[in-house]
Amino acid sequence: MVERQLHSVKRRLKSRRSQRIELRVPVVVYRPAGEGPPFNEATQTLVVSAHGALIALKGLVAARQRLLVQNATSGEQQECRVVSIQNEMTGPCKVAVEFTCPAPKFWRVAYPPADWTAPV
Repeated sequence: MVERQLHSVKRRLKSRRSQRIELRVPVVVYRPAGEGPPFNEATQTLVVSAHGALIALKGLVAARQRLLVQNATSGEQQECRVVSIQNEMTGPCKVAVEFTCPAPKFWRVAYPPADWTAPV
């Protein structure tokens, strides 16, 4: 049983397009015009990668919905889509978003993992 779980974890890690790192980055999340009622929320990331992030969100979003994420420090924006939503018993939901195009420099990580700078 343990061997099967270990194999499953290894397989998921190999299938990742870029390494994930725990990093708190202040962001503002917007719903683009025409994608539903106006929505924006200042929050922070929990985990980031060259392909997206896991973000704490109180606002209601739906799977596959388009959003804009703005790095509050740099002001840069990236379009993304909601990949999954994990409802929490207390506190905000954990929302996984995937960038429309990979953006390894979006998070301003001084020493990014090697797979963030490799051709994507």
